[in-house]
Amino acid sequence: MSSRRNRPIRCSPPYLRRIWLDPDRVEDPDAYPFCLPFLRDAFELSFDRSITIIAGENGTGKSTLLEGIAVLAGYDEAGGGKGYRAVDHSNAIEVMGGYLSEALRASWLPKITSGWFFRAESFFSIARYLDEVGQGSKNGPPDYLSYSHGEGFLRFFEERCQKQGIYIFDEPESALSPSR
Repeated sequence: MSSRRNRPIRCSPPYLRRIWLDPDRVEDPDAYPFCLPFLRDAFELSFDRSITIIAGENGTGKSTLLEGIAVLAGYDEAGGGKGYRAVDHSNAIEVMGGYLSEALRASWLPKITSGWFFRAESFFSIARYLDEVGQGSKNGPPDYLSYSHGEGFLRFFEERCQKQGIYIFDEPESALSPSR
């Protein structure tokens, strides 16, 4: 008998229906990330499709928003899946989504925690870790680092993003060619 957690969910995506900023949970609205313009006036974002693309100018808070959503889903704000915190990114990249997630609220249908938060910035440390832990597996390690930058990304997407879940991608195009 399979456990309830391992069975596929019968609802269709999007599983995350809506996020909003709870102003009562913001201690200092002038502090980063709460000072970002998009968070100023009753921020709310509804998801009505299974894929949402967030676009905007540099420095507008797109990555911070994705980090916040990732933390709400149970992922590390520096990248990874649920419970994945194998690499200390604290000195390598700036992450502010954890602060934002404390003030965000979410509406799930149902709550999904399987999936992955893919950050181009932390891909190589994550790939190195996955290669190391795969050394003892019967299929061998994924060996993401033996590929070119873009091919490593593609292989990761093909192997890690096929199951039902929430997948958040921050700048996945950075290593990809326009023709792929």
